[in-house]
Amino acid sequence: MYKNILLPVDLNETALAQKAIDTAIFLAQSNNATLHLFTVIPGFNMPIVSNHFPTEVMREALADLQTRLNEYAKQQLPEGINYEVDVAEGKAYKKILKKISQSDIDLVVIATHNSKLNHFFLGSVTAKVVEHCNTSVLVIK
Repeated sequence: MYKNILLPVDLNETALAQKAIDTAIFLAQSNNATLHLFTVIPGFNMPIVSNHFPTEVMREALADLQTRLNEYAKQQLPEGINYEVDVAEGKAYKKILKKISQSDIDLVVIATHNSKLNHFFLGSVTAKVVEHCNTSVLVIK
């Protein structure tokens, strides 16, 4: 049923994502699907930030994030599961939506905080992905 499952991961909130990871693994194994772990580093493309950091710093930050995500995948995923890891820089929900279209994703498994107050004041990456996504999204609280 599913061929490509996207699992956005915030490496600073890994405890929050554990149920989503477990669910994504189950679905990937059940469907013999590829699990795409994806994380986004915010802010480097903003002029106020990019003026203060050389391009090399941005590349190093993305390379470090890629290494951390690879290590995380090795720790969390069982042997034999097909997976890919990728990182991006920018607004999280926009990069997630772009990844969905570029990787032929047919299911997104995403964790969320259970906080209406957080959504009201700050917006929610999960809510924006659900609102703008053209594919199925499974939200794990």
